Amino acid sequence: MKRLWNYLTIYDKVLIISLIMISGIFMLTPLVGLLSEQDRGNQEKEIVIQTGDGRVQRILLENTFQEEALIIPVEGPLGISYIEAHQGRVRIKEAPPADPLKICEHTGWIEQAGPPIICVPNKISVWIEDKESELDGVSW
Repeated sequence: MKRLWNYLTIYDKVLIISLIMISGIFMLTPLVGLLSEQDRGNQEKEIVIQTGDGRVQRILLENTFQEEALIIPVEGPLGISYIEAHQGRVRIKEAPPADPLKICEHTGWIEQAGPPIICVPNKISVWIEDKESELDGVSW
């Protein structure tokens, strides 16, 4: 290796060192983005609960990091659904007895922006919204 280094000109050495430094920068850039996103955490995320009559309730996701789970009763046409939020996650814990299949109850927890939980018979939808989310709205 030492003999090869002796054959290189100063320009070759500068080029090799620059390429190594630029490669290092490109390898570290994604890590910086991940760290800054983790620092942001759940501060800009919120749980959105929408009913069929247009009522919208918003709860900051950072308020769910407590010992006890946050239980929110939401009334729909079939009865009261109970929504549980705990440790940055949300689910429909209990659908009303009149809900025939209780699919929304079986959907389980969601913890990221994107997939909503929708109870069609009771006309309730629950999702996590990020300030940078591209979700425009929910329609029935």
